[in-house]
Amino acid sequence: MALKTITVKEVLLIAAAELGLYDTVRSYIEEQNETGKEETEALLRCFNLVENEVALDYLPLYAEEVVETDTGSVYYSQLSRSAVRVVKVTDEWDNDAPFRLFPEYIKTQGGRLKIRYAYAPEKKGIADESDYLTQVSPRLFAYGVAAEYCLALGIFEDAAVWDKKYKDAITATYRAKPVRVIQSRRWV
Repeated sequence: MALKTITVKEVLLIAAAELGLYDTVRSYIEEQNETGKEETEALLRCFNLVENEVALDYLPLYAEEVVETDTGSVYYSQLSRSAVRVVKVTDEWDNDAPFRLFPEYIKTQGGRLKIRYAYAPEKKGIADESDYLTQVSPRLFAYGVAAEYCLALGIFEDAAVWDKKYKDAITATYRAKPVRVIQSRRWV
């Protein structure tokens, strides 16, 4: 079963519908009608802010890559994504490898290594897909986009309403994640 991806277009249209801008934004996205350009571009900027915020503050995105190094130095620029936190480094046999972080590189042992890290998503365009799959609802992003859009326009009361919906959606997503339950011990 293939995982469903979230498209930027889908999120923008949901946010536009919530804000009463659906027809304007849809006409720009689908028909290139210039009247909705300003609103659509503003919503797109808001989407990029929200996706980045979700990844950095609430629900991290993780990547894992195999790299080879003779010196034990792995530069962040060698990784395919923009790393924000290194979680784990293992050797080719999945044994933990000690590592130290420096501003431009990771210092660890030499050889073939597997690096697991949290990353920041790249800036998206209207035709792109979010880095999130089914673990986050498009509506969560739409609420965040609506909040940012209202905030940018100075409509603070509406921004507060949308921000509450956005934070509630994030909380609901946290609760929906599987939780590992540890059985309590019985003392005799």
